[in-house]
Amino acid sequence: MVIEELIKTKELRDIDLGGQTLESVNFSGCTLVNVNFKDAILRHCSFEEATLENCDFDHSGKTGEPTLQSVSFRKATLTSCRFRYANISWSDFRYSRIDSATFEDSIVDFCDFYRAFFEGVVLFKHSAFSNCSFFNAYFGDGANIRRENLYKGRILQQDKDDYTKFLVDWHSFGTGVRTNDQSKVSDWSPAEAVKARWADAEDIYKTLNGLWAGKGYIADANWAYVQGRRMERHRMVADYDNPELTFWTKVKNTWSICTNYLSDLLFGYGESMTKMILTYIFTVFLFALFFKAQVSPLEYLEALGISLKNMAGMDSDILREVSPIVDMLNLMQTTIGILLTGIFGFILGNKIRNQ
Repeated sequence: MVIEELIKTKELRDIDLGGQTLESVNFSGCTLVNVNFKDAILRHCSFEEATLENCDFDHSGKTGEPTLQSVSFRKATLTSCRFRYANISWSDFRYSRIDSATFEDSIVDFCDFYRAFFEGVVLFKHSAFSNCSFFNAYFGDGANIRRENLYKGRILQQDKDDYTKFLVDWHSFGTGVRTNDQSKVSDWSPAEAVKARWADAEDIYKTLNGLWAGKGYIADANWAYVQGRRMERHRMVADYDNPELTFWTKVKNTWSICTNYLSDLLFGYGESMTKMILTYIFTVFLFALFFKAQVSPLEYLEALGISLKNMAGMDSDILREVSPIVDMLNLMQTTIGILLTGIFGFILGNKIRNQ
C-alpha cells in the first residue's frame, strides 16, 4: 500500500524493496532514485518512460529462474543501475537509454533492445545474451560488449523458429502488444519481419564489426566481419523472392552470391588459416591428377612433386616440350600458387597481429 501511494507521487527515493516479489506493479513515468530491488522478483512490472538512477536489480548469485520476467523498460532512462547475476527474460528495453550500468554475470533471454542506447561505461563481463534483438541498438565507446557475450556465438535473427517465437508470442510472454516510439500499436507484420531477418542480421554484425574494430578488439571484429558477409549472402538469396527487385539486379546478385560463397569456402573471407591451408593442399593434389592424366609415364607421386613445385613458381625438367594443354595447366597452377601464397601471407599477418 505504501508503494502504491509513492507511485502516485511519481517519485520514489531511498526505498528498500529487496527480496520482495512484485507482480504487475506499474512504475511508468516515475522517478526512482536509490531504490533497492536486490534479490527481488519482478514479474509483469512496467518502468516505461521512467527515470531510474542508482537502482539495484542485483542478485546474490546465479539463479535458474527469471528475476525480471516480462518487465518493460521501454523509453526508460537508466543511470548507474546494476543487474549483476540478474536473470532477465522476455523484457522490453526498446528506446531506453542505459548509462553507466552493469550486466555482469547476468543471463538475458528473449529481450528486445531495438534502438536502445548504451552510453557511458556499461559492463557485460561474463554475461550471456541469448535470443535478444540488438537491431538498431547503439553501443557507445564505454560499452564493452564482446563476442563471448553472444550466447553460442549467434544472434536472434539467425534462427527462424526462435525469431518467429520472439515476434509472434511477444504479447503472451513479453510485455503485451508492441507499440512504437509514439506509443501507437506498431504497424508491422511478423511474417515480413521474418523475411527481412537476414538483412537485419547483416546490419547487426556489421555494426558490431565497426564497434569492435574501433575498440581494438580485432579478433572479435574479424569474427563479426565474417558473420556479416555470411548474412549478406543469405540476404541476397532471400531477395530472389522479392518482387521489387529487377531481373538484372537478381542476375548481379547471383554473381555476388557465388563469389561470396567461394570466398567463404576457400579462404573464410581471408580470416581462416585452416581453410587457406586446405585450399592450398587441394590445389596441389588436383593439378597432380591433371598432370598424371596428361603425361602418362608420370607416377602420381612424381606428378605431386611437379604440382608442388609449380605452386612455388619452380620449373620442372619433366614438363619440357609437352603438349600445349600441359603447358597451360603449368601456367595456370603457377599463377594460382602465387595468388594463394599472397592470400596466405595476408591471413598469417592478420593472425599474428591478433595474438
